[in-house]
Amino acid sequence: SIGKVVNGGGPKPGVAADSKEDNDRRPEPVVEAGNKVQVVHQFLNKVRPTLLSAASIGVDVCALSKSHSQAKGDVQMLDIYEMLPFDNPDGGVWKQGWEITYDSEKIKTEPKLEVVVIPHSHDDPGWIKTFEKYYQDQTRHILDGMVKKLGNEPKMKFIYAEMSFFERWWRDTDQSSRDTVKRILTNGQLEIVTGAWVMTDEANAHYFATIDQMIEGHQWLKNHLDYQPTNHWSIDPFGLSPSIAYILKKANMTNMVIQRVHYVIKRHLAKNKQLEFMWRQLWSGDSDKTDISAHMFPFYSYDVPHTCGPDPKICCQFDFKRLPSGGISCPWNVPPQPIDSGNVAERARTLADQYRKKAQLYKANTLLIPLGDDFRYDTPFEWDMQFENYMKLFEQMNSQSDLNIHARFGTLADYFKVLHERESQLPILSGDFFTYADRDDHYWSGYFTSRPFYKRMDRVLQHRLRAAEIAFTLSVSSAKDSKNFPSDELYQLLVSARRNLALFQHHDGVTGTAKDGVVADYGQRMLDSIHACEKVLAASAEFLLKNDKAVSTAHLSFQVDERRSVHDSYPMRVVANAKASTVVIFNPLAQKRREVACVVVDSPDAQAVS
Repeated sequence: SIGKVVNGGGPKPGVAADSKEDNDRRPEPVVEAGNKVQVVHQFLNKVRPTLLSAASIGVDVCALSKSHSQAKGDVQMLDIYEMLPFDNPDGGVWKQGWEITYDSEKIKTEPKLEVVVIPHSHDDPGWIKTFEKYYQDQTRHILDGMVKKLGNEPKMKFIYAEMSFFERWWRDTDQSSRDTVKRILTNGQLEIVTGAWVMTDEANAHYFATIDQMIEGHQWLKNHLDYQPTNHWSIDPFGLSPSIAYILKKANMTNMVIQRVHYVIKRHLAKNKQLEFMWRQLWSGDSDKTDISAHMFPFYSYDVPHTCGPDPKICCQFDFKRLPSGGISCPWNVPPQPIDSGNVAERARTLADQYRKKAQLYKANTLLIPLGDDFRYDTPFEWDMQFENYMKLFEQMNSQSDLNIHARFGTLADYFKVLHERESQLPILSGDFFTYADRDDHYWSGYFTSRPFYKRMDRVLQHRLRAAEIAFTLSVSSAKDSKNFPSDELYQLLVSARRNLALFQHHDGVTGTAKDGVVADYGQRMLDSIHACEKVLAASAEFLLKNDKAVSTAHLSFQVDERRSVHDSYPMRVVANAKASTVVIFNPLAQKRREVACVVVDSPDAQAVS
């Protein structure tokens, strides 16, 4: 079946050895094409006998020298992939799960269920519309509304992730709004989650670009708001990588929320109450230094119908943007009702039942309920309806002692504070969450290779940017007080290039999943940035090679060895004049290189002279 091919089949002889002696005697396993479990186990078996141990040489050695057949933990994803059948039985209202029940009498004597409802808006920096079009049509209204609502209602809270949009809005907004942002950040009403430029893809993005876009966002926050994010929010990337978890840990993140995981994996973890765990690197052994606590959503999506509980038909009735005047409706044809004194008791009990059922999937008596979707809260109507109706529901719910629930608006910081107070020992999980499927055998793997031209362009911009940064840094250091090197102008080109590279790491950018017009916009941004980096590189090289740096150069005479005129065509190699051309080769790496350099010339009689 497809599930077994992609995510691992049944037991394979010779993959996991019981002892070193057994492993030495077993034949090399035959690896089936596409079988991730076999490939990883084969690699681990190969390297284990050849690794040095720290004890044998008396000094610390790299992590690869340790036995890393598996981390010391409770859940090993390689084992889970081999064990599960990857079937899809009908689970009732929770199609991919089962009918959840609970003891209505027992819950009265348990610790009170703490429900933290987290308003959010997932704002793609390019998907159906371009980044700028989304900003003008929706995102600026979302952030304007956030300032107004949170500024006037101390009990309302909100989280926001995409610094690309936040920075764009900050440039346009007034000082009063900026002051309000600082106030609601300080008092905890607003939380910036992750704080990166985009919510990065976790399969195609190179680690350099992933880290760079995080630095860009974090530096902006530090410079403008003196703010450091501590919680990560990754609800839409199509599969989750432990490498991102490792980078987040190094960036001082302590908690994370994830969503797009194969529905069979979700069901398995939910049955074992392991949807909250400490995510540990596969090679970390029994060390907890790489651990980061993670919360996984159990259901199909991050929208309101699939987050309050297992029944989307009921949950949709508590998305108050879908009131008759809100512009959208519930697919199940049962619309929300405005909450009033006549229906609040019944509505609160119905919602509390969904909360209780969802809580059965987690160990701690603490529940995270996201309240949002793509580009939500873009109208005053939605801000008002969500806040006013939920406040009535919370008041009713909290006053009914038989429900034994305390519900409120909150942020990720609020949720994880309660979670760690109540549950100090989360299970340890190691491994990755690829390849993602949201239903049946619909594996989201095409984006690994879609739009390869732009995936390549992403890498070209990446290495152009790094080379330009290094050459620029050397030039600034060499220039010192010289006014003949235009450092301010060139630095702005580097900032723009970084941000355009960062924008493309978005999970609808480098993945190739955006609309054609949006992809063209990304492509033009990358082309402009490649040209900007080439300008910085040429100016820096010319300055570094000048004998007299006090003399200004009016016109740049350097050019790179290939020329790109439009974003969607192949680059053309620059032809050097064989009679009189100087070739400068720049090595931006931190070590010596020896390789062939190709130069296109206009004559077969050309000769290279050093």
